[in-house]
Parts: sequence; structure tokens; C-alpha cells
Amino acid sequence: MNKLTGFAATLALPLLLNACDDPGQTGVEEEVCGVPSEAGRVQVCSEIDGDTTWTADNVYVLAEITFVRSGTLTIEPGTTILGGGGSALVIEKGASIDAQGTADAPIVMTSVNYESSPNRGDWGGLVLLGTAGANVDGVAEGFADDPPTYGGDDDAYNCGTLRYVRVEYAGNEVSPGNELNGITFYACGTGTTVENVQVHMGLDDGIEMFGGNFNARNIVVTGAADDSIDCDQGFRGTLTNVFIHQDPTLGDNCLEWSNQGNDFSAEPLTSPTISNMTCIGSGAGGETSKSKGITIKEGTQATVQNSLFIDLTNQAAILQNQATQTQAESGAIAFNGTHFCGGGTYEVDTDDEDMDPVSWGNEEFAEWMVGDGGAIDGTDCMLPSTTWGSPSIVPAAMIEGAGTYAGAVDPSGEDWTAQSWINYTP
Repeated sequence: MNKLTGFAATLALPLLLNACDDPGQTGVEEEVCGVPSEAGRVQVCSEIDGDTTWTADNVYVLAEITFVRSGTLTIEPGTTILGGGGSALVIEKGASIDAQGTADAPIVMTSVNYESSPNRGDWGGLVLLGTAGANVDGVAEGFADDPPTYGGDDDAYNCGTLRYVRVEYAGNEVSPGNELNGITFYACGTGTTVENVQVHMGLDDGIEMFGGNFNARNIVVTGAADDSIDCDQGFRGTLTNVFIHQDPTLGDNCLEWSNQGNDFSAEPLTSPTISNMTCIGSGAGGETSKSKGITIKEGTQATVQNSLFIDLTNQAAILQNQATQTQAESGAIAFNGTHFCGGGTYEVDTDDEDMDPVSWGNEEFAEWMVGDGGAIDGTDCMLPSTTWGSPSIVPAAMIEGAGTYAGAVDPSGEDWTAQSWINYTP
């Protein structure tokens, strides 16, 4: 059962879809858009202009894509937002979100079906758009009509604050290759704050960044049906303390990092850094075509340091495109202090459709990974449990990274991944 806190945990919440179009349908007769019902439910049926506060004594139900056009949407600790089919929460350029929960009272954005049978893709998820640098004139994915735009030259742009926020069962597919993710950050700059955030059981990617350069810490992605963390179009931020756990039955890369599909040299170059990550793959029984560690392509730069990969069903690392190999040879890709603890091989992508094939073979790439690349192969990660739904990821003994500990949790500190705001329910 999902762990909702506060007022929302005491409510019986029947399925509510399209109530904005048919306010007289069964179960919603007393509900008026924007006005709390006797049950404390608030139908969100129109876009938001100007400063607005959502309070923890109400439950907010999204029945369509809700755009925040201006002002700040403030969400109190312990507030629950429910998404129905075709809905999403979109923070436009010029607006911002201030969603600051606590460890004991997180802000939960989840499926309207959460009490009965929630599924991936029950709603669209959270989208933030900004004007920081991206290497493409950006039109956001996942919108059938009049999609919003993003990007610019304000690298300090502030999309808002997410703190102790959990997003569940999101990821609407509008059309093949045109999906919303759990959380999508479009060109969010250094003014953006992202701390203690989980995306759980998403239909597409868990978290995706298109351009931008904000930093984030204490990030959990569990059960993403596609990539767990996807960075492209010039994202340059740093993610610190990251835990990824793949569903044993589906999922793709823990990390997929690319630059730009039409121009591998487009600037700003994608150059993310992840420090202290633990990635648990789908394990021996995982989907045979999925469960990979990291794919790097399209001339991206990349730094993965002091991290652990374990239980990967397929490749531990995949290198695609000569432009990416060139970045590796120049030292712009590094895996310093990163341990591959079992499962997976190092391979190049030799797809015949690739117009920029790598010149290395698998053996040469593998030699580079554990040589100049800095990766460490064959370590025992010593994690107490990699079981899907009940992980325990503090290593039994210190695994040293490049001058510090390796993995998402400092063995000498608090296990932040065991806090109650995180949901591991399959």
C-alpha cells in the first residue's frame, strides 16, 4: 500500500476523470472547480495565473494538463496531488514551484487510482520549463497540441524548489517517442533547488533533463519502465547521492546521456556529473533486452564518480558514436572511483544505422574503461539486500571511492534511503 501521509491518508478517493467536462458525473456532484468539497477535494480544472497556495488540508485532483503560467505555486508539506488520465502539472517559463515537504510530511503526486490499482502512466507527471542554456531551440515533448518551449541564455534561471517530493505512476504517452516522464526538467538553471526527490513506477524515463545546469541531491528513481535518469541537449549539472533500482521485469538504462541527435558537436555540450550513486539492475531474472548500466552517445561528456553498479542483466556500459569515443580519449569522460560489482559487459554499439560508428571494438573499450576511464571491475559491493521492493544499500564495509566512500550512502552516516518519505512498494 502506498505511504501517503497527513489528511490524504484518511480519505476514500473514488476514481475521478474528466470531472471538469462533466461535473455532474457519479461521485463528484458536490465538487466545483477550485472549491473544496465537503471531503476536502479540490478539482483543478483551469490554468493558474499568479501566486497560488495548495494546502495540506485538501487533496488536489488534476483532471487535465494544468499549466502554471505565472507566479509561484506553493505546495505545503503533506499535500497530496492526484493525477487522472491525460493530466499533468506544468510549470511554465516565468512561473515557479515552491514544493517543500519534510521527511515526515512529503508532498506526494500520485495516481488517482492509488488506493486500488495504480499503474504506470495513469497521469503525465511534473514538468518544469526554464530559460537556461540548451543546445537546441526547445519544444517540449509529450504535448499533443501547442507544446510549450524552453531554453535561452539565463543559466541562473530558477524553475523553483522541490524538496521531499515523490512522483508516482506517471508518464503519459501521447504518441510513440512522444511521452511525458516522471519529472522533466527543461532548461532549469542554477537557481533551481532539487533535494530529496523520488520518482516511482514511471511509464517512461524517471527523470529527464533537457539542457540546463542545476544541481540535485538525494535522488531516488525506482521502477522506471525506460531510463532511470536521462540527460541530454546540454545538461551540465551535478547529481549527488543517487539511488536507482530497476524493476526485475522491465527498464532500460540506469543512466542514458546524449548530446543532440542532429548535431553531436552542438553546444553547450551535455556534461553531467554523478557523485555517489548506487544503481541496482534487474538482476539475473531481468528482462533480457534491458537492464543496462550506462549508455553514452552523441558526443556527450560525462563524469560518474564514487558510484556502484550491481545486478545488471545486460551491458554495464555502452559507447556509441565516434564523437563520444573522442570525448573519452580526451579525458572528458571519466568513471573515477566507480565500481562495477557484477553483471554486465563493456560494449560498443555497432548498429549499422549509426552514421558515426566508433572505431574501438569491445575489447578496446573495456581496456579503456578499467584503464584511463578509471572504472573498477569485480568489486564486492557488499549490499545487504538488492531485493526489489525491500532494498538495503549501506555496504557492509567501506568501499572507497576516489578519496571518499562509494555509493549513495555514507556508511558512517545516516541511511537517508531508508527514510519514510520514500516508497519502495512494487
